[in-house]
Amino acid sequence: MIMDYLKHPFVLGLGLGLAAAALVWIAAWGKRRRLGRESSRLREHLHTQMEISARGNESLREELGELRRQNENLRITNATLNQKSGKAELRALAVYDRALHLMYEQAPGFAPAWERVLKAAEDEVQKAERGLIPLIRKAFRPSLPAADREAKPLASGDLDQEATKGKPGGVEQGSGG
Repeated sequence: MIMDYLKHPFVLGLGLGLAAAALVWIAAWGKRRRLGRESSRLREHLHTQMEISARGNESLREELGELRRQNENLRITNATLNQKSGKAELRALAVYDRALHLMYEQAPGFAPAWERVLKAAEDEVQKAERGLIPLIRKAFRPSLPAADREAKPLASGDLDQEATKGKPGGVEQGSGG
């Protein structure tokens, strides 16, 4: 009796279908386990990569902050150096140098007077660099040299008188208009 039922085509088809379903289910179960392990391994790898990236990003962020601070310091230093009067003074010095050379060419009596005044100024500066006066001058550099010389304003004729000092007979070399 049981054998008769087993030989029936419906039971035979049902048995073969269940066997095929079991095989497919077992294969899928094994594949699912392999995919689960692969997924876990990939998650760990991704987590490790994210930690490495986070550390790298943090160090880059710190380096960027440091570079920004250095950039700001350099910008301030550059602005300070550009505001210093060194460039303007050098330009003024070049203008004065050119003016002196033009005066040498155009006013023959100017050169000797200028040389004497220049020598006197150099001597005064050398004397002023020694002793107590330099300390005072460092504090009051722009206003002190005029005060300690007791200089009187020079008129245009004073330059001609300066030029004729020390020359035999007090004769001028010429006038330069």
